[in-house]
Amino acid sequence: MGSGVGIGSPPAASRDEIEAIVETLGHELDEIAATLADTVHEHLLELEEDMRPWTLQAARSNLGVIVTMMREGDDPGSVHPPAEAIGYAKEYVVRGLELSLMQRAYRTAQGVFGGIILERLRAATDDADLLAEAMAFFNAWIFAWVEAIERRLTDVYMSEHEQWVRGAVAIRAAEVRALIAGGAPVDAAAVSLRLGYELDRFHVGFVVWSEEAGERPGEAGGLFAEMERAAAAVAESLGAGAPLTVAEGRHLACWAGRQSEPELSCLRLPDAAARGLSVAAGAPAPGVEGFVSSHREALLARRVARLRRDRDGGVATYPDLALEALLTEDSAAAHRFAARELGPLAAGDQATARFASTVAVFLEEGSSFVRAGRRLGIHANTVAYRVRRAESLLGRPLTERQLELRVALRLARLLD
Repeated sequence: MGSGVGIGSPPAASRDEIEAIVETLGHELDEIAATLADTVHEHLLELEEDMRPWTLQAARSNLGVIVTMMREGDDPGSVHPPAEAIGYAKEYVVRGLELSLMQRAYRTAQGVFGGIILERLRAATDDADLLAEAMAFFNAWIFAWVEAIERRLTDVYMSEHEQWVRGAVAIRAAEVRALIAGGAPVDAAAVSLRLGYELDRFHVGFVVWSEEAGERPGEAGGLFAEMERAAAAVAESLGAGAPLTVAEGRHLACWAGRQSEPELSCLRLPDAAARGLSVAAGAPAPGVEGFVSSHREALLARRVARLRRDRDGGVATYPDLALEALLTEDSAAAHRFAARELGPLAAGDQATARFASTVAVFLEEGSSFVRAGRRLGIHANTVAYRVRRAESLLGRPLTERQLELRVALRLARLLD
C-alpha cells in the first residue's frame, strides 16, 4: 500500500493485517461481487430479475476499483466511477427507477461488504485491538468511498434523466402534434405504444392554463408542475387513469381516456389543485378522431373562458359554450354584428348596460316580467320600465329581430 497520510493510509499497528485482507479481497472479487448482487436483489424487490447482470457487473467493477485504490493508498474521496457503474446508473433511468433506489442498492452492498471484511479479519487475527483498529479503518474508508461515488453517480443519473425526459417529451409532443395536424394514416396501436396512452377509447381533451404563465418566467418549471398535478386531479374526477399531457406555449394540453364514455358533468378541478389555474374541456369522443376533436373543442372553450374573464379555478366545457365559440371565431365580425344590432343599447355607460342586461334576462325568461324580476331580484314593474327604455334606444320593439338581438346581447357580454 502507498505511504500517503489521511484516510487512504492504514494505521501503522494494523497495516500488515489490512494489506493482507486487501490481497485476499483481490483474489475473491468474483465471489464477493456475486454475493453483493444476490443480496441487493433479495432486499430490493423493485429491481427486476433481468437487471441482475447489470448489478453484478457494477459490483465487480466497483470492487476492483476499491482494491486498487486501497493498494495504492488513494484517498477514497477521489474515486472516479468505472464505466460499468456509470452504465448501471443510466440503466436506472431507462427503466424509470428512482435515484433513491440506486442509493439503497449501494448502501445495501456497503453493509454486506463490511460484514465480509469483518469475517476475513477475524480469521486473520485474534488480537482484539488490532481487529478494532483495522475494522475502523475499513469502515471509514468504505463509507467515504460510497459517499463519493454516490455523489458522482447522482450527477450521472440526473444528467441522463434530464436528457431522457427531454427526449421522451419531445417524441410525445411530436406524436401528438402529428395526430392533431391529421392528413396521414394513423396506426393507432403503434402510436398508442409510443405515447404510452391508449387511443382506442373515449377521450376528453382538456387544457390547463394560468393567466400568470407569462408573468412568472423564472417559475415556469414549478408552474407547469402545478399544471401536471391539476391535470391528474381532473382525470381522476372523470374516472380516468393518468392523463397524457403536452406543454404547449403557456398552457398544458391534456387527454383523459376511458373505455366507457365519461360524464363531462363530473369534471372537477379540486380547490387544492386550482390555485391560479383554470380548465377548459371538449366533449367526450372516441378513437383518434375523438382525441383530435375533443382537444380542438377544449381550445375553443378556453378562448371563450378568457373572453368572459373567468376567475381562476374555473371550469369551462365546450357543450356549454359551443354557440359563443362559433360566434366569436371572427371577433372583429362579431363586434360589428353586436354593434349594428344593439345600436345605442351597446353604449358602455352603467345605466345603458343595466338596460341591456335586463333585456337579456327578460328574453331568456320567455319575455316574462315576473320571472325576470324574480331572477334579477327587482320588481316586475322595474323590469317593464327597463324594457321600454331599451326599446326606445333600439328604435323597435323586442319582438322584431329577436334572435339577432339575443345573439348580440350574448356577444356584448363576451366582447366588452
